[in-house]
Amino acid sequence: MISVAGTLVADLLVRPIRNWEGKGHNANVDCIELVPGGTVANTGLALARLGVPVSTLGTLGDDSFGMVVNESINRWAARNRVVILRSTPTTASVVAVFEDGDRCFLSAAGASERFDLTPVDVSNEIEAGSRALHVGYAGRLPKLDGQPLENLMRFARERGALTSLDVTYFPDSRWPDLMSLMPDLDMFCPSLIEATAITGRNSASEAASALVEAGVRKFVAVTDGPNGALVHIVGEGQEHVPALPVKVVDTTGAGDAFIAGVLAAWYRGFSWWVAAQTGALVASIAVAGSTRYEKLRTFEELIPEVMQQNLERRNSC
Repeated sequence: MISVAGTLVADLLVRPIRNWEGKGHNANVDCIELVPGGTVANTGLALARLGVPVSTLGTLGDDSFGMVVNESINRWAARNRVVILRSTPTTASVVAVFEDGDRCFLSAAGASERFDLTPVDVSNEIEAGSRALHVGYAGRLPKLDGQPLENLMRFARERGALTSLDVTYFPDSRWPDLMSLMPDLDMFCPSLIEATAITGRNSASEAASALVEAGVRKFVAVTDGPNGALVHIVGEGQEHVPALPVKVVDTTGAGDAFIAGVLAAWYRGFSWWVAAQTGALVASIAVAGSTRYEKLRTFEELIPEVMQQNLERRNSC
């Protein structure tokens, strides 16, 4: 089992936006729907679709948004530890998806900003059979950010759990502060804009190296959408992993899907190189669907394609 903890959001998806002149103007779209979002719902759901048992930890409000999100999680989580907070709204976002699949967010704070996780919680997860702890989004969890999160990840790692962190880009985040977390992470997969903001470096390669130098213990991937990912495996070096060519419908949750693919391959005992290629494949499948992760298959169905890609990679070296 893998424990996924942190941000839970009710995403109101509006898509596709073709021609909109902005403030004061109207536009027609094909679809408006409410779907669960954030680290817990995105990475958790993708892992579950890949056949990995998932434990979810987060906070929701006692409103209609929270009810929809929690009911969705109950359908796929092996263990749902989400807490419902009374008299608190669920964290929510309007996600405007443009015709090319890119998107922008309008977000309202809520229950997720009150999420907390303690060493007792982590101990309970490990005792229940969890082998990894994935937390996101650092920088948007006021009760955990800073020293509490460092202590928590160290606690999990020292008790044998793989530790993984995710972030999401907001210009006002205190990005350099995250560097102190790196020694307690086994795995970190920021986007290019996030990685350069955290490290102060200008390229994916330089940023990945800086994150490893700061202490990440096993695996770093700097993702860059259709350009793929720059992967740095500690002790083995760097390599570019391309994205698969697909028709992009919606890029929402692509980074979460990449992380899920990496974690799923690790969970099944494959190498970090195979894990990186699995992440790229899962992310490519994710962005090609109109409903979040609707096209994802189980890991067993995907692995032949991943292994073929790995063989081609080795032959080209």
